[in-house]
Amino acid sequence: MLAYVINGDGLNDVITSLEAHGYGVAWFEPFRTNGQTGFHQHLCIGRELKGNRFGVAFSQPHAMEFVDVDGDGLKDIVTGKRFWAHGPQGDPEPNAPAVLYWFQLQRARSRNVEFVPHLVDNNSGVGTQVTVARVSNKRNPDNIVGNKKGLFLFRHETKNVTPTE
Repeated sequence: MLAYVINGDGLNDVITSLEAHGYGVAWFEPFRTNGQTGFHQHLCIGRELKGNRFGVAFSQPHAMEFVDVDGDGLKDIVTGKRFWAHGPQGDPEPNAPAVLYWFQLQRARSRNVEFVPHLVDNNSGVGTQVTVARVSNKRNPDNIVGNKKGLFLFRHETKNVTPTE
């Protein structure tokens, strides 16, 4: 679980996987009603592709990091699918691609928030931890993952792309 002011209202929100060996990543926005504090859930990704305008869903978001990936001053989520946490049959979709994503935090002036997914890799995933740090250059953070598939370093490189890309 991580805490950060997601929507810019000055209150810490909670970011977490909903089930480390199941499905879902969400952030929880605090609110107060009649002196009681509660939390409103906002899904980043759920169990199914439907209801997710970006078409991203994966199981076992076991580890996550929260860091400014793109240098815009807002922290982004880095997470993915843990490969074979409990072997080839012990978790949902054990043989689905072991993806690694970063979810870009985008805020609108109305305090509406969206986490836009960007695929880093589809054959590494996360382990019990994922680390995002400046390793290959001083400007952009890289992704470092160690798990049952091996040790991976994904160097952060930027390039201009067309709207189609």
